[in-house]
Amino acid sequence: MRKLIIPILLIFVLIAAAAFFLMEEQSKSYDNNSSFRAIPVKTPLIVEIPELDALLDKMDSQNPLVAELQQVSELETFFADVKVLKSQFESSAPFRKVLADKSVLVAFNAEGKNNVGCLFVASLNDRKEKATILNYFNNLPAAQNGKISSREYDEEEIYQLKNGGTTFSFAFKDGVMLFSRYALFVEEAIRQMTVENLTNNQQLQDLYATVSSNSDFNLYIQHDRFPGLVSGLVPRDFRKQLNLFGSFSDWTELDVNIKNTNLLLNGFSFSNPNNHNYLSVFRGQKPIRTDITKALSANTSLFINLALDDLSTFYSNYEEYLKKQGLFYARETQLKKLERYSKVPFQTLFTEIAKNEFALAFGTVTQNDPANNRFFIAEVKGQSLAREKLLPVLENYAKANKTSLQEMQSQYEIQNASSFTIYEFPFANLPELLFGEVFSGTESRFLSFYDNYLIFADNSAALKHYLHNLVLSETLQNDIQFQKFSEQLASRSTLNSYLNFSKAFYLGNYYLNEKPAQLLNTNEQSIRKFHALSWQLSENSGQFLNNLYLKYDPVLKEEPQTVWQSKLDSTVAIKPQLVTNHNDQANKEVIIQDNKHQLCLINKEGVSLWKVQLPGKIMSEIYQIDYYKNGKLQYLFNTKDKLHIIDREGNNVARYPINFRSPASNGVALFDYDNNRNYRFFIACENKQVYAYNHEGKLVKGWGFTGTDGPVTTPVKHFRVGGKDYLVCADQYKTYILDRRGNTRVKTSNNFEHSANDLYLIQARQAAIATTDINGQVHLEYFDGTHEVIKTQKFGKNHFFEAADLNADGKTDFIFADDNELWAFNHQGKKIFEREFNSKISSKPNYYTFANDDRKIGVVCRAENRVYLVNADGSLYDGFPLHGNTDFTIGYFNRGNSYFNLVVGNEDNSFYNYQVE
Repeated sequence: MRKLIIPILLIFVLIAAAAFFLMEEQSKSYDNNSSFRAIPVKTPLIVEIPELDALLDKMDSQNPLVAELQQVSELETFFADVKVLKSQFESSAPFRKVLADKSVLVAFNAEGKNNVGCLFVASLNDRKEKATILNYFNNLPAAQNGKISSREYDEEEIYQLKNGGTTFSFAFKDGVMLFSRYALFVEEAIRQMTVENLTNNQQLQDLYATVSSNSDFNLYIQHDRFPGLVSGLVPRDFRKQLNLFGSFSDWTELDVNIKNTNLLLNGFSFSNPNNHNYLSVFRGQKPIRTDITKALSANTSLFINLALDDLSTFYSNYEEYLKKQGLFYARETQLKKLERYSKVPFQTLFTEIAKNEFALAFGTVTQNDPANNRFFIAEVKGQSLAREKLLPVLENYAKANKTSLQEMQSQYEIQNASSFTIYEFPFANLPELLFGEVFSGTESRFLSFYDNYLIFADNSAALKHYLHNLVLSETLQNDIQFQKFSEQLASRSTLNSYLNFSKAFYLGNYYLNEKPAQLLNTNEQSIRKFHALSWQLSENSGQFLNNLYLKYDPVLKEEPQTVWQSKLDSTVAIKPQLVTNHNDQANKEVIIQDNKHQLCLINKEGVSLWKVQLPGKIMSEIYQIDYYKNGKLQYLFNTKDKLHIIDREGNNVARYPINFRSPASNGVALFDYDNNRNYRFFIACENKQVYAYNHEGKLVKGWGFTGTDGPVTTPVKHFRVGGKDYLVCADQYKTYILDRRGNTRVKTSNNFEHSANDLYLIQARQAAIATTDINGQVHLEYFDGTHEVIKTQKFGKNHFFEAADLNADGKTDFIFADDNELWAFNHQGKKIFEREFNSKISSKPNYYTFANDDRKIGVVCRAENRVYLVNADGSLYDGFPLHGNTDFTIGYFNRGNSYFNLVVGNEDNSFYNYQVE
C-alpha cells in the first residue's frame, strides 16, 4: 500500500513543481503536441487531470472524505504541496490563467525492483510558455546556487534541478513538457515521441471517446502491464491471482468523481475479441438482477458474485479463454478425476442443477486467522434436484475409498427449529474448477443444502455458524447498512464484488507484504471509516461497463461483537425479558414484542420458536406464572383492552384474553401474597377504577376500593412492611396506601404533582414509599402518615427516576436521568456522581446487580443507537457502549456460562445477544 501511496504523493508534488513554470517571453504556437505521444507504450497506469485548479480546490476543501485523508501522516507532504500550489495561484493571476487550461498526464511505471516512478506530461500552447518555464527555474534559489545543469540527449536538452536531496529532470520536445524525478523516464519519453506511440493505439483512442467531460480526473489502465507495477505489494503466493488482472482486459478507462462522502468511478473496459482476455468469458451475458445477498451472512466482509444469464455460454467462452491461455488441459485433467465419481462430465452435471448466481464470500475476518471462514455459494434450480445429482457423487467417492456416505456426514440441529446435514466434500478446488482463478480464494471441503442454495465452506465450524445466521435471517440482504449502501448500486450486473473495509480489515495482514500491511495498521482508524467498496461489471454494446462505488462514513462504527443476532419483522417495542423454559430449566429463553405487535419467543441460540399477533402494544412487564400449579409456566401481561395469559407454545390459556371494563391506564401488577400460586392481578383503567382479578380472570370478591381521583398510569405495588401488606398506587396528585381489601391503610394528605415515575419501597431512616414530583424532588411517604422531601436538584418534568442501593450500604440511593445527563444521589440527597452523554437518554435507567458489591446502571440513547453500562461511581464499564436502542436485560442463558448475556433490540430490526464479562 505504501508503494501505491508514494506515487499518489508524487503526482501532486511534481505537479506543484511544474506549476511554477509560467512567465512571459516569446510567442509561437505549437501544433500536433498531444501529451499522449510522450507516454511510453509500456505504461500500466495513466492519470489524466483535465482541470488542475478544480482538482486542487477539492483537495484543499472541507470535503469530509478529503479531510479524513488529511489525517493520514503519510499524506502530510502531499497536502502541504497542495496548499503551496494554491497559494501560487492566489498570488499570481497570470500564473493561474496560464495553468488553468492545462491538462496534465501522469504516467506511472516501475522504477527498479520495488519502486514506482511518475512522468508528468503537459502540452504547451507556444514557445513563450517554454521560455517562461525556463526563466522560472533559472530564478529558483536552488538554481542561483549553481544547482541547475543541462545535457544533450537525442538532440534535445535535458535539464536537471537539484533541490535538497532530490534531483528533478525536465525537457521540452515538440511543444510538450516532460518532468520526472527519474532522468530515464524523460529520456524514454523523448524517444517515444519519434516512434509509434499511444496516439496510434486505436483501442485507446476509441476508449478516449467515452471519457466524461465532467469528471475530476481519469484513469487509464493497461492490464497486461499492471501486475508488474504492484507485484511488490503482495507475497509470491498471490501473484497468480494478481496476474489474472493482467489478462482481464486490454484497456480500462474510469472517470473519477469526488463527492462529499462518495468516490464514484465509471467507465469502459475494451477487450479485443481476438485477444485472450478474461472479459471474453462474459460475452453474451445479459446483466440480471442479483438476489444472492439473501444467501450471504450478515457477517460477510467480502464477496464476488457472478450473475450469469446463460451458464452454458459462460462455460463455452471460459474453455476458449483457457485454451488461449494454455490452461485448458490442466483444468480438464482435474475435471476428469472428478468424473470418476460423477460418471458424467461434472460440468454438465453442474449445469443441469445450477441456476444463475454464484458467489465467493469471506465471513468474519479475525486478526489471528484472517483466512478462515470462506464460503462458496451456488444457486440451484431446486434442492431436491441438487441432492439427487450430487449425493450419488459423494456415495461413489465413499465406496471407492472404502467408507460410506453416513461416515462422511454429520447433523447440525438448531434447537429443534432447523436441522442440516453437513457433508465432507472431497473436492476442495471445485469453485476454481467451475469459475476459474477469481474463485480460487476458498476451498469447498464441506457442503450443506440451504433452501435452493449449495453452501460450501473450508471448515465445518464456519459452515455451522453460517447456517445459523441464515436461519436467524441475519443476511446481508437484511443488513440496514448494506441496504443503504446498495441504494447507489446498479440494479443489474454480471459481475458484482463488495468489500467492507471494517469487517475485512485484517485481510491486509494476509494478502499484503509486511510494509504495506504495516501502513494499513498504522492508519486503521481512518481506513475503517471508508465503509465499503463495490465494483459492478456488465456488457454494454459489445464492451464492458464498470461501476465502482466507494462509500466514506465519517462516523466510525465498530461492528457489534455478538454471540448471535436474530432478525425480526420490525424493531423491538419493549424491554426483552429472559424467561424460564420449564422443559429445559438449565437454559433460558427470551420473550419480546416488536412494533408490529408480534410477541416472539426466542431460544438460547437465537431461533424464533413462535410469533403471536397481539391486538396492541404490551403495557406491562411480562410475568411467568404457574396457572395450573403443575410446574409448567405461562406468560401474563396486558395490552390496552385485554388481559392475556399465553402458554409456552403461544396459545391462549383457559378463558383468556379477558376484556377490561375500561381501557387500561397502566400495566398489570401480579401479586402472590403467600407464595402459594393463588395469584391476584391488579389493573387500573381510564374510568379511574382499580380492578383486582383472580387467576381465572374473575373479579375478586371483597375488593372494595372505590377508585382514584385521576387516572393511575404506573403499576400498583405490593409492599410488606412490619408483617403488614400494603397495596400502593398514585394518580397525578395523590398517593393511595391500601390494605388487601382496598381499604385505606395509611392516610396521605401531602398532595404534590407526581411525575410519571414509579413508586419504590426504600430504606432510609425507616421504610418509606419514594417517588418524585415534576421538578425532580424526592418525596418520602412513611407508613405512619408522615412525609419528607429530599432535595437533590431541579430536573425537567420528563425526567426519569430509579431508586436502588448503588454502594451496597443498606441505604437506598436515587438515580435520575434528564435530557443527556445521568445523576446519582444518596438517601440524604448528597450527589454521588453525574455523567453526561452525547445524546438524550431515552428511557428510565435500569439497575443491575452482578455481585453484592458490584452494581451498575443501564442507559439507553436511542438517537445514537447505543446502550451504556455505568459503574456505581459513574465511570463507564469496559466494552461499552454497544449497539442497541431499547431497554436491555442482563442475565444468563445458561448458568454454565462464564459470562453474562445482554439482550437488546437494534435499529435495523435485529435483536442482539451480547456476551458481557
